[in-house]
Amino acid sequence: MAEIPSLSLRGASLADHSPMPEYIAEHFERSADADPSDPDRYIGLAIAENKLVWDLLEPKLTSDRNVDQRTVGYDAMVGSERFRASIAAFGSEHLWGRAVHADEIITLAGAGSILETIFYVIGDPGDGVLIPTPSYAGFWMDIETRDAMRVVPAHMSPDEGFVIDVDVLARTYDETDIPIKALLLTNPSNPTGRIHTPDEMRGAVSWARSQGLHIIVNEIYGLSAHGSVPFIPTGSLVDVDDDIHFVWAFSKDLAMSGLRCGVLATSNEGLRTAIAGLAYWAVVSGDTQHLLGAMLDDRAWALDYLTGMRARLAEASRTATDALDRAGIPIVPGDAGLFRLLDVRAFLSEPSWDAEQTFWRTILHDANVNLTPGAACHVGEPGFMRLCFAEEPPDVVQIAIERIAGVLEP
Repeated sequence: MAEIPSLSLRGASLADHSPMPEYIAEHFERSADADPSDPDRYIGLAIAENKLVWDLLEPKLTSDRNVDQRTVGYDAMVGSERFRASIAAFGSEHLWGRAVHADEIITLAGAGSILETIFYVIGDPGDGVLIPTPSYAGFWMDIETRDAMRVVPAHMSPDEGFVIDVDVLARTYDETDIPIKALLLTNPSNPTGRIHTPDEMRGAVSWARSQGLHIIVNEIYGLSAHGSVPFIPTGSLVDVDDDIHFVWAFSKDLAMSGLRCGVLATSNEGLRTAIAGLAYWAVVSGDTQHLLGAMLDDRAWALDYLTGMRARLAEASRTATDALDRAGIPIVPGDAGLFRLLDVRAFLSEPSWDAEQTFWRTILHDANVNLTPGAACHVGEPGFMRLCFAEEPPDVVQIAIERIAGVLEP
C-alpha cells in the first residue's frame, strides 16, 4: 500500500494547532449536551449573539418570499446590484451617517471574510495591523491564519476606561519592527460595549493618515447602541477618502450570524476590484441576498425592528448590570453591543495570566458558566472577562451571575 501523502506545512500547522480559541471549543462541546430543563445546565455567555429578538425576526423570515429565477443563478460575486442597492439605502439612512452608493458596497460571507480579504489585498505576509486593545478575539484568526500578517496590539489603559489614546498608538507604532500597513478600529467597542467619542475617532483617523496607513473602521455594533451615549458614525466625523474602509454585517445588529453576510463600504475602486477577484470563494448565496434585501427594503419593518431590538438590549443590560452589582463584580461602563467587560482583578489569586486562566476554568467547571477570558480579547493586563448578556434570556443571565457569585464567595 502506498504511503499516505502528507499535508502541506500550513495544513499540518492547522491540524496540530487549531486557531479556534479554547472558550469557543468549550462552548460548542458543552452546549451540544445542555438540557434546557436542567436547572444546573451549562449557560454559555461567551459568544456574541443576540438571541433576544427571534420573535421579531421570525415572521419576516418565514413569510411568503416571492423568490424569482434569478435568485438561484450566478450573479455578481460581490453581491447582486439589487442587494447592494438595498444595503446602500439602509446603511445611508441608519448606519453610515452619509450617502453611500451601491457601487461602493461589497458583500461576502460574513464580516470575517470581509476583513480577511481586505487584509489579503492591502498587506503581505509579515506585515502588521495595529489594533487598540481590548479587542474582538477573532481579529487574530482573520488576520494571522491565511493572510499570514501580524496583529500589533496597542494596549489601552483600564484605568483610563480603555479610551483610544493616540500617544499609545504612536508609541506602539514606533517601537515595533513589524511594518504596519493598517489601523483597525472598532466602534462601538467589543468587548467593552463602549462607544468611542468623536474626538477619539477623529484623533485616531488623523494619526493613521499622518502615517499613510489604511484605516478599517468596524461598526458591526453601530445599530446596537442602547444606553445614554449615542453612536456617531465615523463617516460623519471625518473626510471619507480612499484610505478609509467601513465594515458591517447582519450578524449582530440584525441578529442573523448564521446567514453569513458581511458588508464593506469603501470608495477605493482599486481595493474593490482586488477584492472582487477573490469574492468567488466567499459569495453570499443568492437566496440569502434575496431574503435580506427584502427585509431592508421594508423600511417600516426595519425601523420597528431596530426600536424593539434596542429596547430589549437595554432591558437585558440593566438586568445583567444590576445582578453584577449585587454580586460585587465591577464592570467597565458601556452603552452598546451585547456584552459587558467584567473587572475581576480583585478575585485573582495573583495578577498573572495563569491566575486569570485558573479563574476562567473555575467559573466554567464550578458554576457551569462560560465567559470570554480577557486574554482572548488581548487586554493589556490580566483580570477581565467578557459576559455576553444577550446570548440567553435576562432571567437565565441573572441565574448565571448568581452562580458566579456563589463560586466567588469564600
